[in-house]
Amino acid sequence: MELTPRTSPVEKKRSRRLPLIIFITVFVLIGGFLLVQALGSAATFYRNVDEAVAQKDSLGAKRFRLQGTVVPGTIARTGDGVTFEVAYNGVGLNVNHVGDPPEMFKDGEAVLLEGRFTDQGGYNSDLMIIKHSEVYEEKQKERLVDADVNGKVPVTSVGG
Repeated sequence: MELTPRTSPVEKKRSRRLPLIIFITVFVLIGGFLLVQALGSAATFYRNVDEAVAQKDSLGAKRFRLQGTVVPGTIARTGDGVTFEVAYNGVGLNVNHVGDPPEMFKDGEAVLLEGRFTDQGGYNSDLMIIKHSEVYEEKQKERLVDADVNGKVPVTSVGG
């Protein structure tokens, strides 16, 4: 009579499937994490100057796009870029842009900036987009009309 324990076929199948189940679970978790990270960084949102200033506390150090019009007479070159003020709906904000501004950057021009608020209440930018072609103007007609109308009202400066 033989006394060695035997394993049933059911136990063998379970032991083979366990590593596969663990692998699939880890793969799905990592994939989900990467997807959330990619979507989160791709969802940089727009704010007009007045909206951004009003939501400064909730925006905190988050990166976002800021739309406004360059206030005439405020452009000053710096060693690594340019400082200026943007305005929208009567609210102004001081901007420190790092990098060369586009060729069409000038007083009274509507700009779209990407960056974040500073601790001093201003805005640090490292990406600047200027409206410049008929194709862009046609696709963004409502946004540009809104920027022209609301960006050129008397300014109440905020931030430093």
